[in-house]
Amino acid sequence: MIQTLAVWGAITGTIGTLTGVISLFLRYKAHKRDNPKLKCQSIFSFEHSSGIARAKHKVVIRSVGRRPVSIDYIRYYVKPERMHHYILRWYFWAHGKWVYDQKPKHSINLTEGKKEAILISLPNVFPLGDVIKVKVFDQAGTSWRVSWYSLRKLKFLIRNEPLDQIEESNSRQNCKVLGYLAGESFYLSVSWNKKPGQNDVFLSKNFKFKNHDEYSKKLQCIEESQIQKFLNEEIKQFH
Repeated sequence: MIQTLAVWGAITGTIGTLTGVISLFLRYKAHKRDNPKLKCQSIFSFEHSSGIARAKHKVVIRSVGRRPVSIDYIRYYVKPERMHHYILRWYFWAHGKWVYDQKPKHSINLTEGKKEAILISLPNVFPLGDVIKVKVFDQAGTSWRVSWYSLRKLKFLIRNEPLDQIEESNSRQNCKVLGYLAGESFYLSVSWNKKPGQNDVFLSKNFKFKNHDEYSKKLQCIEESQIQKFLNEEIKQFH
């Protein structure tokens, strides 16, 4: 009988301990959920208009905690130019050198499930291609790491270069071709007058390519075939 009671006591004690641990764990999870929490992501993209790519790079901030969070600023950490400065970058960053703080244009207070996109804006002395890491700071002083790319990948994503320009016209027809590189893709933008002899209304078409070979083949086709056919009024649009 005494042995049975001892076993039963051990069982109930173990159950009590497990219940206490589970309760503590659940309370910890609830506490974590009640704390402010942000997920911050960098997105690199361009807006295309009339053969020109305009950068629309942004930091997207999403609240995944239950407590509202007020955003104070975004801090960009720039790579120092000299090697001995780069080795001590943490020291310089801590003392406000080679960092830039971007304040939002309006107050941002995020509740659970809400997000805000802030366009990246840096002065010329802080090139975006030299930014090593980025953090979002809330008004309580807590920092949140932004997912960021390596410098090599970053320079690839933000590149924006004009490549080719062709303009041809006669008394009745007018067309223009602009080729450029933006981010990971190559682009051709073709514009032409809608009706022969009239230059008040223009149509346009954009082409996107994964690599330079595809871009070059299309440019050659337009330059050597379609432009002349358009000028001769054999075709009404580019394809």
